[in-house]
Order: sequence, then C-alpha cells, then structure tokens
Amino acid sequence: MPLCLTFFLIWAPFASMVHGFAGSHSIILLASSQHHATPTALSRRMTETLRMTQRPDEDNTSKSTSMPSEISILSTVNRRQAIQKTAALLATTATTTLVDPLPAAADIEGVVSIPQSSTPPESTASNVNGKSVTVFKTKSGLQYIDQVEGTGVSPKYGNFVSISYKAYIKLPDIQGKPSNFEEFDSDGAYLIKHGNGRTVPGLDEGLHTMKVGGKRRIIVPPKLGYVTSGLGPVPPGPYGRWKLNRLLDRMVEVKGGNVIFDVEMRSVIEDEADQGYYEDESLSPDEFNMLRQNLERSQQAARGNA
Repeated sequence: MPLCLTFFLIWAPFASMVHGFAGSHSIILLASSQHHATPTALSRRMTETLRMTQRPDEDNTSKSTSMPSEISILSTVNRRQAIQKTAALLATTATTTLVDPLPAAADIEGVVSIPQSSTPPESTASNVNGKSVTVFKTKSGLQYIDQVEGTGVSPKYGNFVSISYKAYIKLPDIQGKPSNFEEFDSDGAYLIKHGNGRTVPGLDEGLHTMKVGGKRRIIVPPKLGYVTSGLGPVPPGPYGRWKLNRLLDRMVEVKGGNVIFDVEMRSVIEDEADQGYYEDESLSPDEFNMLRQNLERSQQAARGNA
C-alpha cells in the first residue's frame, strides 16, 4: 500500500478533532510537505498540546475553587451583622444624648440664660480710687460702673457689636495684702455677634444695656466668666493666653476674683442675614420657664419609656 494512502487512513480520524480543537483554542498545525513527519510523531505532538491546554471542565473547576468558601460567606454575614448592630447602638446613644443631654458647665455655674430678667439692677454708691461712683448689680451677680453714658442705640440680640476693651483679672486681697489689676488682653476694634453664646456671658450681659458711645467697667464674677472652652475674647498670642490661663488657675486656687472689662461701645450693626431668632421679645421669662419645664417633662417621659 502506498505510503501516502497509509498516512491518510491513519490520520483521517484525528483530522476532524484537530480542526475542531484548533477552532476553539486558536491552535494552528502546519504540515510542511518538506517535513516528513510520521503519524506517531504528529499524534505525540497533538497529545502534548492537549495536555498543556486547559480544558473547559478544568476551567470551570478552577472558577469554582475561586468562589468564596462557606466560612468566608459566614464571616461576611457576621461582619454585616456587626456593622448593623454597631449602627443601631450609635443611633440609640445619639437619641439618649439628645433626650438626656449632659448639663453644660455654664448651667452648673448658674449663668443667666437669654432672655435675661427685665428687673432693674440694684444700685449702690461706692468709692473707687477716691471717686464716688454708682455700682449697678444685676440678679445674675454681674456688676458694672458707667463711666460715660452713651447717646446712641442699645444693641439687640443678633446684632453685630463693635467694641474696644481692656481685660483684667482682679484677684481678692489675701491676708490684708491688696492685689492689683492684671491685664491680659486688649483690642481697639473687636466685633462680636451679640447673644450667640460664644462671648463671655458676663460681658455679653453687660453690653446689652449699653449705648453706642458709652464707656463701662464690667465686673464679671467667676460663674459668668470663662466657664467653658470656646468663649471670647481671648488674647491672640501664646503669651497672652498663657497669662490668662495662669490667672484663671490662680482664681480657682484662691476661690475668688473677678474678670474685668473696660469697654467702649463703638457701633451696632444689624445683621441682614438674621432670621429673627435672637429677638429680645421672642419669649418672656415666664414663657421661657414654661418651655424649660416642658422639656424636662419630655425628658422624664422619654426615660420612663426607655
């Protein structure tokens, strides 16, 4: 039998398989007429090629092994549950904080809340540096001395107020030894938002009854002074702040003293963006107390239902 016919009869069964395999895996087998390869050699090459090529069922197996395991899925569920529980706990904590907030340091110290009492301050005559002056004292314990009566308008809560001031701390006399005024800050043009709660409470109260052009010494007791962080005015430089902190610590040690502001009111500017939330006549003292009582009852009811 001729050699070419023998080759054809042996190779024919594999031809269709090789053609299909080449179509799916882009394998091209070239047989050169000059290269007299035997069917055994061609069959061996094809077998090696098939072994080196990944079969479809093996590909599926590899994909299935890359899928997350049962432990991985369970750990994912556990993490998801933990996140949900943490979110629920944070929401409960936030709700509790809103319903039953911690008391502010200012409230503990007895700072007068806005609106303040409309009761006129008490006035007494006193002698300061050999001069007879009138000292006014409000129900909150704030004292002030009018040095120059202003002729302009008085500020309303929500107005911008420009002042110039010098700030001191006066410690009490110790063992009959008088203490001097310790200046810690001054400013020729300081702008505040009257009534926004970011100013020393005693200074804010003392400004409320001043008039533009007036000069006043405002004597602030400890409970109306720097009772919490974030209150101004404070010295801009590190040395001034260090001095203020040292003097405040000294006030705590001796359990007494006052913060004193010598103030001149320069101008009052209406805030065009104010929505009327600062209006003096928004709530009377009785209405304010009623609102506070209602809030306290709501807090008690919320604690009872918890």
